[in-house]
Amino acid sequence: MKKFLMAITVALSLVGCGNQQKPAAEKSSPRHSTKSLVLYYSQTHTTEKVAKLLAEAVSADLDSIVPVEPYNGTFEETVERCKNEMERDEKPQLIKSLNVDVAEYDTVYFGYPIWCGVAARPAEAWFMRFDLRGKTVIPFCTFGSGGLETSVAVLRKMASSVNILDGYGIRSARIDKAAEEIDEFLIRNGIKEGEVAPEVPFGDKRELNDEEKGIFDAACGDYPFPLGTPVKVSSRVAKNGMEYCFVTDSKDAKGNPAQAEVYVIVSNEAGVGPEFTKVVR
Repeated sequence: MKKFLMAITVALSLVGCGNQQKPAAEKSSPRHSTKSLVLYYSQTHTTEKVAKLLAEAVSADLDSIVPVEPYNGTFEETVERCKNEMERDEKPQLIKSLNVDVAEYDTVYFGYPIWCGVAARPAEAWFMRFDLRGKTVIPFCTFGSGGLETSVAVLRKMASSVNILDGYGIRSARIDKAAEEIDEFLIRNGIKEGEVAPEVPFGDKRELNDEEKGIFDAACGDYPFPLGTPVKVSSRVAKNGMEYCFVTDSKDAKGNPAQAEVYVIVSNEAGVGPEFTKVVR
């Protein structure tokens, strides 16, 4: 349990609006890899949808992680089981054999849903037990609110000798945007041929005005869990619109004061409202 908590602490120290990991393009690119695998765990088939899109986009083989004792309860039951396992530092002991030999692949796209802020337990259990040295690992995940940055930082802590890129994540509520976003992610990180506009950095954090408060409320007002109260904001020009990073006063899992960063995209397209894309805690 101590090792897991240390990993989470490291993870949280590595993320933030103005202090993100270096872009994946600065790390070694897998473009020249000879063989790629998309390997994923998916409980509700949402992550599976992203996995299939990735496999098609990069012409990779596809396989899934299947625990012998499945997590097939309700959302609440899965969360409760996950919390109990985290408290006891337990992971699924038995994972069914894969249909492929991972040793044959140069690049592994590693997918999972986010549970309790990190990679789902079956995915993390497999990752801990397999030697991926010498390979390029590209994480991808689906989530209700966020967790890409934290989960990737934990994976890097678990396997410091493995080349793990920054990865791709998407809210399950926005899964219809995945195909377009995956294409842009692959091009931006030198994995696929093509051109995309350079990312513009976020501006300085500032006090919110009434319009920006309205944007936050419109994007996040129907989210069922607390995201905090926005106190600062920064923005940048994004593809077909503007992206905002709201700093919110919030509380951590123990009820202590904390801050989070909530990302929202406002499209220039008529009739499309502000979209909550992720939160970084």
